[in-house]
Amino acid sequence: MLGHRVGEDALEGRELEHADLEVGDLAAHLDVDRGEVPSAVPHQQTLSPNHPWPIFSHPKGCEFVDFDEDLQIADIVNSTRDGYQHIQLVKRYSTCGMGPSQGRHSALATARLVADATQRTVAQTGVTTARPPFSAEHLAHSAGRSFYPARRSNMHYRHLESGAQMLQAGAWYRPAYYGEATARENCIQREVNNVRNNVGLIDVSTLGGIEVRGVDAGEFLNRFYTFGFLKQPVGRARYALLTNEAGVVTDDGVACRFSEQHYYVTATTGGADRVYQSMLKWNAQWRLDVDIANVTSAYAGVNIAGPNARKVLAKLCTDIDLSGAAFPYMGVREGTVAGIAARVIRVGFVGELGYEVHVPQHAGEALWNALICAGEDCAMAPFGVEAQRVLRLEKGHIIIGQDTDAMSNPAEVQMAWAVSKLKPFFVGGRTLQELGRLPLKRCLVGFMIDDPMAPIPLESHLVLDGDKMIGRVTSVNYSPTLGKPIGLAYVPPDSAEAGGNFTIKSSDGVLVVATVVDLPFYDTDNRRQEL
Repeated sequence: MLGHRVGEDALEGRELEHADLEVGDLAAHLDVDRGEVPSAVPHQQTLSPNHPWPIFSHPKGCEFVDFDEDLQIADIVNSTRDGYQHIQLVKRYSTCGMGPSQGRHSALATARLVADATQRTVAQTGVTTARPPFSAEHLAHSAGRSFYPARRSNMHYRHLESGAQMLQAGAWYRPAYYGEATARENCIQREVNNVRNNVGLIDVSTLGGIEVRGVDAGEFLNRFYTFGFLKQPVGRARYALLTNEAGVVTDDGVACRFSEQHYYVTATTGGADRVYQSMLKWNAQWRLDVDIANVTSAYAGVNIAGPNARKVLAKLCTDIDLSGAAFPYMGVREGTVAGIAARVIRVGFVGELGYEVHVPQHAGEALWNALICAGEDCAMAPFGVEAQRVLRLEKGHIIIGQDTDAMSNPAEVQMAWAVSKLKPFFVGGRTLQELGRLPLKRCLVGFMIDDPMAPIPLESHLVLDGDKMIGRVTSVNYSPTLGKPIGLAYVPPDSAEAGGNFTIKSSDGVLVVATVVDLPFYDTDNRRQEL
């Protein structure tokens, strides 16, 4: 147990220079009437509030001096024996006092140990500077969010009027689903079925939007993303997968080429700012002739998806030919929708015929209203993020940050097709080449649960081989389209073959048998989104 006391020798060595100055002399110096000056209060010696010396060593060791850095008495004494006898050198050599408490809890005990080991007084040794916090912080003080910005799309209040239950995605508020909170699952399944069989509308204003313009725009994206973009045709979109220098998947989106020198790139809701900053960082090194602008807040966007999507959009879009031949899958066009200048992207994240419509932010609510009116004949209804997650899971599309982690590379998540093998360079390319020479340690696979009585696992539930953990679930949900639970999970490569089984430890320790299946679960030939 460590005792704490400020030595009397330290107190004696730190008396103020004017401690012996008589009050009367001071009054005379200031030309003040001495009769008005009260008599000096005599100094009273008080006991130190600290525990007395010495520090008692524990017979089994483990006498912690600095709990932040896990330092013990032996670490401090050994520092002095290694020649670091100045208190500041002991601090830097041992890292004592360099943790969250900044020495406030350990500086005095360290000074006493150094003084004892070097045969000096505490006053001669000195104490390192203690920085805030000046006392122990209660954990409750750190609980909760002290500052959390809330961003709302231009259509936010339309969602509330439609009965949306909101959730936070990054800094954004997004509709989770529409309907009563007590009927969550029924609401989500209704929205999924409506998109699959009719047409739905979702607010995607939260997606990142980045403009890349200039003579070297194609070259820049070619270096930045894993796919090839130099020869991307004008009027076409291309999937854009992003990795860092370690080959780890960090974001994805689509890159739309509107002209030879103009790309419009989307990013994930939570990754837009990070992608933009990374673009600026890399071009500070490459010095290519491009202008990069984060226009996320400048545009509002919606995705209209389902078999009747073209029928609804055609009512409001008269200057763009929406036919399959004129506007194919992954095409991009500029025109007007409901009289609003718009960028239209034909994409299929949910696996159905779909169009993303991006308009200036101030016109987002007007676009939403126009689409809702145009879709009345088709019983079009809005759908939220929860339904979108089920729809994309049925198509086997991953969500960055949910189905990936800080170690996921494209090959592990079945995204090797999105990595160009012809480019001389891209960020993370060298690392991916080296990783390609090594055997995979894990694979992200799709699975189904056929037992109707089995509980549905949750995300992060463990995949087991006996009592050994061999993987984890990243996404799982009940599929209204397939009528059974489906999901994605990391498993060892020897367990990744379609038709094989593995065990998931579900809630309350219930073991659930899952069957590996090929992706996607739904519409394996992609005919529905390419209508």
